[in-house]
Amino acid sequence: MKVSVTLEVLVLSAVLVWPCAWNITINVNCSQDWMMVYVSPNAQDRNNPYIFSDELILGQGCPATKIHTYQYDFMYPVSDCGIRTKVISKDTIYFETEMYFVPRNSRFENQTIPLECYASRKSVWLTAASTDEDPKVPASIFRTDFEVTPEYLGLLNVS
Repeated sequence: MKVSVTLEVLVLSAVLVWPCAWNITINVNCSQDWMMVYVSPNAQDRNNPYIFSDELILGQGCPATKIHTYQYDFMYPVSDCGIRTKVISKDTIYFETEMYFVPRNSRFENQTIPLECYASRKSVWLTAASTDEDPKVPASIFRTDFEVTPEYLGLLNVS
């Protein structure tokens, strides 16, 4: 059986297949600050067709951050959970970690599933006049000189 791991990152995307005793579907997304791993609780194993959230651990002891009936979310900053980072180029950063599957039923073997993800180091929120310049934060569309007064809040001096 195989584990399908899909990496989706802005423009970069790839598919990894990892052979193991379970057919676990894992989707990995990342940005330069976050790693998001989504795991389906449905396994393609007749003997154990359901994976419980407490059977999965991301990296160094990180449990699911959100449990849905259809998937488990693991959303962590890339500085947590032992996620390893490597700068590939000035435009690309690489993250890697593991998903540990520790079945409740002791007759099944534990599994280690390697995860990796590539992210763009260019933020869609930042722009630069040229590639040689440092990115600059765009001007805010919000008024900075706005002052809240009781009239704006609908509070009138009733005496």
